[in-house]
Amino acid sequence: MKKLLTILTGVMLIGSSASAGVWETNCAGCHNGVLAPEKEKLLKKYETSSEFISAARKAVKEGKMPRGLGIRRAASELYGKSSIGKKALRETADSSKDPYAKYKKFFTPLPALPPIPADNPLTPEKVKLGKMLYYDPRLSRSKVISCNTCHNLALGGDDNVKSSIGHEWKTGGRNAPTTLNAGFLRVQFWDGRAPTLEEQAKGPLQAHVEMNSTPEIVVRRLKAIPEYVELFKKAFPNDPDPVNFTNVVKAIAAFERTLTTPNSPFQRYLLGDESALTKEQKEGMKLFVKYGCTACHNGPVLSDGQFHKFKWNKDLGRYKVTKKASDKYMFRTAQLLNVGVTAPYFHDGSVNSLEEAVKIMAEKELGKKLIDSEAKKIADFLRSMTGEVPLQARVLPQLPGNNPE
Repeated sequence: MKKLLTILTGVMLIGSSASAGVWETNCAGCHNGVLAPEKEKLLKKYETSSEFISAARKAVKEGKMPRGLGIRRAASELYGKSSIGKKALRETADSSKDPYAKYKKFFTPLPALPPIPADNPLTPEKVKLGKMLYYDPRLSRSKVISCNTCHNLALGGDDNVKSSIGHEWKTGGRNAPTTLNAGFLRVQFWDGRAPTLEEQAKGPLQAHVEMNSTPEIVVRRLKAIPEYVELFKKAFPNDPDPVNFTNVVKAIAAFERTLTTPNSPFQRYLLGDESALTKEQKEGMKLFVKYGCTACHNGPVLSDGQFHKFKWNKDLGRYKVTKKASDKYMFRTAQLLNVGVTAPYFHDGSVNSLEEAVKIMAEKELGKKLIDSEAKKIADFLRSMTGEVPLQARVLPQLPGNNPE
């Protein structure tokens, strides 16, 4: 495990300079030639970065563009030394024999690891402990439900049911999102009520319809198991009383940040393997861009992390968190990596078919009615995003001790 983390961290640091910039993250989703002009046309229209910035600021002032996009940084990327200028764009297009290669610019390769918070650094000891806690049902009140029960790493980081079954056979009414690649999301849960993985981990442990535990129960049981006490000391060596609820969720979150899924056909294609996708999948990618799906589904996990209105049932979405009328029926954009293995779909798990989900989203969010062949091509493209769950994460740990109490 230590060797694995060393390698992953090294790859992340080496590849950080190649990660998506402001343009790819904030702008490319809308500037796709359908919703707004592509960057080739912008570069042709505005000869200098100052002209580009002036036009963008005017659009913001007129309400045509949202604030906080990082216009200056985007301009620097487009016009600066490391930018993709007119000549570079032309040379890139000419260098590939793949007619679909031009659509790659709307997507971002998956980094080796997500951002690591300063207050919860990633260590082999912490990840080892977090994995054991993720799989340990003794953290639940009934001692039969673990994180892996609803977020099964052998399935796709979820449980493939409409709504997870929790304590005393209760359900929460929402579909369990995958924990795979969750570290890349800006907020957690469908309604965004948790800003971090650490905050997210607190929720299911205490929710009465899930694990129905309490911080006191969790800490008391863990302190009763000598091997866990030693593992906490190694994971949090500077803490005088390391077995506490804050460290429990920190360890689980640290483990979850290692659940990245590389080597999907889609990722291999983005990194240069033009044969990784079938022609039909490439056609699906073209349609995905053409119809404006990248406006919301962008970035390394194909989610902008923002909230969008999706009135599908009586669930009021983010309104339950903020109590703002404007947040009614608002839900966080779902990530799309591994979406081919995480059915059923939507926040209520009401749709089993990926093709049907694609059709519904296209019509409700984009006003586009797709024919069956288009939906199939887009769904096939999305299935190319199924990556490899780390083997170390999927191997069941040997849990310490006997059931306390």
